[in-house]
Amino acid sequence: MEINQMFNRELKEALVNTSIGVLMQNNLMTEKDFKGLGVSMGYLFTTEEQQVEGLFKISFSGQTHYFAAQKGKLMMVNINEEMFQQTVAYMEGCHPCLKNRELPETPKQKERREKNNRLVGSQGITVGDNVMTRWDDESVVVKEKEAICKRAIACFYVIQIACDIGNNNYEEGLNYFKPILEKLGVMDQLNSKEKRIIDGTYSMQDAIDMDWAYEAFWSLCWCLGLVKDISDASNVCDCDMAIKLMQSCKSVQDLVKKSKLRSKEEILDELDLYFRYNWAINDAKVNANASIGNLNPSIVIERRRGLEWVVTDEEDWYDLTMPA
Repeated sequence: MEINQMFNRELKEALVNTSIGVLMQNNLMTEKDFKGLGVSMGYLFTTEEQQVEGLFKISFSGQTHYFAAQKGKLMMVNINEEMFQQTVAYMEGCHPCLKNRELPETPKQKERREKNNRLVGSQGITVGDNVMTRWDDESVVVKEKEAICKRAIACFYVIQIACDIGNNNYEEGLNYFKPILEKLGVMDQLNSKEKRIIDGTYSMQDAIDMDWAYEAFWSLCWCLGLVKDISDASNVCDCDMAIKLMQSCKSVQDLVKKSKLRSKEEILDELDLYFRYNWAINDAKVNANASIGNLNPSIVIERRRGLEWVVTDEEDWYDLTMPA
């Protein structure tokens, strides 16, 4: 029996990750292309012999590469967009299983999907009605409040050093803010980019990325109940408010006491919203009729990064995979 696998997240991620490996091995993409990566799945199913059949495309930096899974093997295929669309239409006509569009979701996931689709649509943003939520409430574990506070503090103070890099004041910024990180006891909380900023082995891209990390920090502040609303992804965070908040905390416990961790349901609702923002941004790269409204792609990516980190067991949020 053939089975439609268009909603099999694990299978899709495995295929895409393997394809990205192929592109990188052949010097067709670099890590810098990850931020603008877009994936569009044409079809995906398993045959009666349990072999994977599929066709999808990966787009970045103005390029599109097409991949096919046939008889259990994955390969790049030399086709164009017209051929891609024609093949998808043909396969949907030949394989009845592909017409099964019923989403394998819980009532809570359906409620979350429909609610966020209404919100996204009200902002003039294009998103597919059947884009599934990626998170199951039952299996998600939210990080402890103290861990989130430590991550927020570490991120904030390294951001200040990164900003000084842009102002050609690296040594001055390092000498001022590193002792604060040490005093607050969060040096062991630094992620890969933050460590490079501190030890002086950073690249200019690291400094730029850390500047944008303000938005990931902002989503942590929202999770901690310190910020009322982050659903507007068109405007950058309130840096002045962030500075006042952090300066008022003389210890990790000060921030813990000021915070009230939001519920898992609230956090997953917001994460699903940002997943849909991210999906719309990627879709617009390959779909001329799609709209992202007033979304700022960098804000979307970084706030989603912070939200994702809160509900995963990953320590370094730059190691997160964030398909959309």
